[in-house]
Amino acid sequence: MSLHNQKEFLSAHHPFDKLSEFELDLCLKNIDIGYYPKETIVISPTNISTHFFIIIKGEVNEYNNKELTTVYHNDDSFDADSLMYGKTSSTFKVEEDLICYELDKKVFLKLIKENNKFKNYFLQNLSNRLQSLKKREYANDMSGFMVARVSELYLNKVCIVQGDTPLDVALTKSVEYNTSTIIVEDNNKYGIITNSILKKDVLLQDQNLSIPSINIAKFPFLCVDNDDFLFQVMLILTQHTIKRVGVLQDGKIIGIINQVDILSYFANHIHIIANQIQNATTTDELKKASEDITKTVKSLFVKSVQTTYIAKMVAQLNAKIYKKLFTLILPQELQNRCALLVMGSEGRDEQILKTDQDNALIIQNKIDKEQYVQYMEQFTSTLIEFGFPRCDGNIMVSNPYWRKSQSEFKTQLDNWLNGSLMEDYMNLAIFFDAKVVAGDENLLIDLKDYLFTKIDNKDVFMAYFAKATLTFDTPIGIFSNLISKNDEIDLKKGAIFAIVQGVRSLALEYKLTEHSTIARVKKLNQLEVINRDMASELIEAFGLLLRLKIQGQMLELNEKKQIDNMINLNTLGKIERDMLKDSFQIVNNFKKFISHHFRLSNIS
Repeated sequence: MSLHNQKEFLSAHHPFDKLSEFELDLCLKNIDIGYYPKETIVISPTNISTHFFIIIKGEVNEYNNKELTTVYHNDDSFDADSLMYGKTSSTFKVEEDLICYELDKKVFLKLIKENNKFKNYFLQNLSNRLQSLKKREYANDMSGFMVARVSELYLNKVCIVQGDTPLDVALTKSVEYNTSTIIVEDNNKYGIITNSILKKDVLLQDQNLSIPSINIAKFPFLCVDNDDFLFQVMLILTQHTIKRVGVLQDGKIIGIINQVDILSYFANHIHIIANQIQNATTTDELKKASEDITKTVKSLFVKSVQTTYIAKMVAQLNAKIYKKLFTLILPQELQNRCALLVMGSEGRDEQILKTDQDNALIIQNKIDKEQYVQYMEQFTSTLIEFGFPRCDGNIMVSNPYWRKSQSEFKTQLDNWLNGSLMEDYMNLAIFFDAKVVAGDENLLIDLKDYLFTKIDNKDVFMAYFAKATLTFDTPIGIFSNLISKNDEIDLKKGAIFAIVQGVRSLALEYKLTEHSTIARVKKLNQLEVINRDMASELIEAFGLLLRLKIQGQMLELNEKKQIDNMINLNTLGKIERDMLKDSFQIVNNFKKFISHHFRLSNIS
């Protein structure tokens, strides 16, 4: 290959495209073409390379502890880390005869030192490094599940009529379109007429078929964009318990997607479970739906669906379980005189598998609380039968401490705010994460508004509240080594809790109404409480930690062990270990930020 072709090749290879003409010429003077036959060990822990490799042709496999972690193909490069740090735990083995460029180590390190753009590619900030590592880690496993878009599905023809179209004319048009669904347009808004609507509102009401279609159409008809992800559509179907959505392009409906279209694409039972919950008339039927949620989580996890999306889906389904059970157990006249709360990780939409219950009941003032006792005891015991374990801290509606009138909860908030025990801080933290899943939502809104008014000028309380962020040590050493006991790390104590509590402290201080950790991080960034880099790093680290936690829990579930928050380091590959180290570093940086922000050095 001529020097001109070599220069052209390098210039098109990122990050060499960031080099100056002088630096490119320096590379060309210090680059060779190498050949390595299949089975050659190019780099190993005992054979550190003196060159940076760029593959022209062939394939190289990277192994860590004999486990294949990465495959490098044409135009890929390796291994900058071993050059920069002078060591590696990986072995690079030629899988297909290798022809490659070899850039001298001294020149590579000189470019790292003198060209910031070149250096930044290899020494990225922690957030970008996590993103790139994550792409490598899951690239081979990533199914079309998360990248599939609405446009990839076959859209059912849509029969559209104007609102003043006589119903019999609309029905005739639907027959021509061979569809049972009629879309009614009125002032750029869409409604829907289905077979069930026709039976209920026309046949049973003995309506004249000459009435305007708008008279029986149901508005609004929910629509999605043609470029939306299918998984987002599944969330909408599940949240609203509907069977179909319209598809918009440039604001106009171009087709319809039915639930069966997406179910056949995804081959899972998310919407079926939602319908099971909606149609359940007994606790046994509801229990079956609850059990199916865990099976669906397994399916989604195997397909490498993003953990935050799984969590949202589970939160929606669990909320439906809670609400349906609430209506099955509690007499109707009592249902709207209280508010059923889920709290803690459930309230934040971050509990994926059933680990424990965290729930409470707010009862309207002047309502006899004793009326609720037997029903709430039954509610708790039934949830246990459904697989929601009893809370070790007894944070459940069966406990009178978490079953109070609205005024009693206000008094309780005052007691927590004036308390000095860790229990006071954590009870308030749990309550702050609460969301309503059944009953009167205004009862909780009123209590949170009351909390926000009381938190003003509570700097000392907020400092002690935030100090809980530092409760547990982050399991990483000064040399970025993972600190474990019997090769196991508690992810919740070691990292997840610090992110959740630190973000929760800031959210409380700034009176945020967002309830999930990631939503709070984004809002804090918008308010410029934390900068963009920190927000990005926290979101990336939090997502990884949740995924590794559920990964460990899945293993325990398959082996029928008790579910906990431990991860066995022996189950992680090199890339996962690297991502975990980076996440722990992010946690430590965030702890320092919390300490400075709340002036924790000023309190004992």
